[in-house]
Amino acid sequence: MRYLTVIFFLILSSTSLHAQQTRIWIDGKVLSADSLLPINNVHIISRMARSGTISEPNGHFLLRGFEKDSVFFSAVGFQRAIIPFDISRLEEGASWNILLKKDTVQMEEVVVRSFYDWPTFKHLFVNMQPIKPVNLDYINNELKDILLYVRPAPFTIKGPIQTLYDLFNDVARLQRRLERNRHAYNEQLIKEGRQSEVIPDVPEHKK
Repeated sequence: MRYLTVIFFLILSSTSLHAQQTRIWIDGKVLSADSLLPINNVHIISRMARSGTISEPNGHFLLRGFEKDSVFFSAVGFQRAIIPFDISRLEEGASWNILLKKDTVQMEEVVVRSFYDWPTFKHLFVNMQPIKPVNLDYINNELKDILLYVRPAPFTIKGPIQTLYDLFNDVARLQRRLERNRHAYNEQLIKEGRQSEVIPDVPEHKK
């Protein structure tokens, strides 16, 4: 009887933990913070569900995620943002509105001159100050953070049928896609000669 009680408690705990990881559709809209105009082609990634989408011309998006999630937003000309999502804070039927700030880039002064003659052009060209390279390390760090993030899996008791089901379900497909993304990311680093920054192809929890 005691063993039956323990088994029942474990099954109940597993069920409650699964209930906390309910998948939902996150309905939202991305707007510019200064003008409240919709932003098109925003890359949106759920860090918990490891799924992504792109916003429509009217800024609307529909993302597969969890009731409590962390969502990554990236768009050309706007600052990247990782925003926590909690469905309990939204009114029923309300859309999740996201405001992205414009990414202001300070450019060096550019002087436009008319063409004088070749000696003058040569002098100006030789004495021209080099342009400072853009530091892209922060972009690589954000990408690595997205690829390395692994959602903690709840404690479960699986049988052979459940194991076979998991092989073909949505989570398994997303996991394989994550591994392919890791492999492609490593190939790009190797092409750039940055072997020291290579990340493991297989997540730590699967080794």
